[in-house]
Amino acid sequence: MSVLELQLTGANVKVAPYFPHQQAAVFFAISADDCLLHFRREALTEKQLADDTANKDLIALLQVGSMFVAKPGDHVAVYEDFEREPWRTTLARYHAGFQQLGLSPVGFGDLHFHPREDFYRPLAESPPDADLVTVYLLSGSNEALHPSPEVLAVSRTVNSKMHLARNAAEQGIPVPDTLVCTKATLTDAAARGFLDTHGGEVMLKVMGLAGARNVTVISSVEAGLEYLSEYGGDMELVLQQKLPADRYTEMTVDLMVSDDEVRVANARRILFSDGLWVGNYISEVVTLTDIQVRTLIRVGEYVRSLGYSAPQGLNCGIDFFVSSDDIQVIEINARWTGGLLPAEMARRLNLGRTDAVASFDTVSADRLNDYLAFAERHLFGTHDGAFAVAPMGFSPYLYEADGEQRVHVWQLTIGDYENFKRVKNEVLGPGELPVASTIDLGHITGTGS
Repeated sequence: MSVLELQLTGANVKVAPYFPHQQAAVFFAISADDCLLHFRREALTEKQLADDTANKDLIALLQVGSMFVAKPGDHVAVYEDFEREPWRTTLARYHAGFQQLGLSPVGFGDLHFHPREDFYRPLAESPPDADLVTVYLLSGSNEALHPSPEVLAVSRTVNSKMHLARNAAEQGIPVPDTLVCTKATLTDAAARGFLDTHGGEVMLKVMGLAGARNVTVISSVEAGLEYLSEYGGDMELVLQQKLPADRYTEMTVDLMVSDDEVRVANARRILFSDGLWVGNYISEVVTLTDIQVRTLIRVGEYVRSLGYSAPQGLNCGIDFFVSSDDIQVIEINARWTGGLLPAEMARRLNLGRTDAVASFDTVSADRLNDYLAFAERHLFGTHDGAFAVAPMGFSPYLYEADGEQRVHVWQLTIGDYENFKRVKNEVLGPGELPVASTIDLGHITGTGS
């Protein structure tokens, strides 16, 4: 039996980040698990606590999206804040949109409202009527569902930037030039020499959250120490060669990893805004060479050798850079990924080679209904315009920016993206969906070669 093929305590229910397309009955329980993979809550720094809060705010969008990934007869858990108005009505509106898109979502009556800060307790206390529980990431946050030190150890190892850096060469996995050290040894000659070797600018990475929150560029040891000011001297970190953007394209894939198969499920271009990941470019024109595919399969086989596998198939995201046949792997994310849901939506909508941009964005709280009306007017499959929209999620947690309350939203924009940006500015105003205005597809060529 695979290390991760474990049963929820007291029930015949298995828990893991299962890949979609399961025929079994599935309970989707997606929450923000990144920070508690390597750390205990009582030991989190002020920055880590703030990042964990922000991660929960955004993971709510994936909970909404889980409704269309799930099938009728499955169950989906969302934060209990969705049960309050106006969010419950908005949630029902998204569910109706998934139905109109022909996605056959889970029944609205099969939603379960769980506490944000103790999300997994209801599952532990009353195991669901399902065969599988799909979590975002096997972590300390949900260890009550998998009470085994082995499970947590496997997840920590597979998701560790440091473990990949130390073992990549032996496993035949190409990675950028990398140095593993600690905050205390960052001032040593090795770290200073590494900076000098790479032109005085490298990537600094520490363990923690997704979405590039714990990755930064440093140009000096002193800048690195300032970035790490909250951490103790024993904090491990990775210094990595910064690949030139004019030669390399950053991409990601989801792998399906089972006991007898590793398969590349989808490939997509990564989109950034102000240094943060904001979404993906998804299309069949985004292709991989045979050499790149073989390398990614090798990464999946390495992941499986560490114990990350189950007969039903687990999801594993790989971030990498490409230039022609060259491929440089930078991160393994043995979990669900933010791009998995839009890739799955694009597949179900049969978009083929049509441009599609999945992006996290924001709208003013008092314009949310205007945004939804705009999206419904341009809903994919309901009109013949140059572009179409497929809303995927929203968050019930408002945040303040420039003196106004705003809402996080998530959507797939299909077709002529420049036309979409022009029309949304005309209808909603340039202050709504501002991230969309920063995304430029003019340089997209498909493979990044």
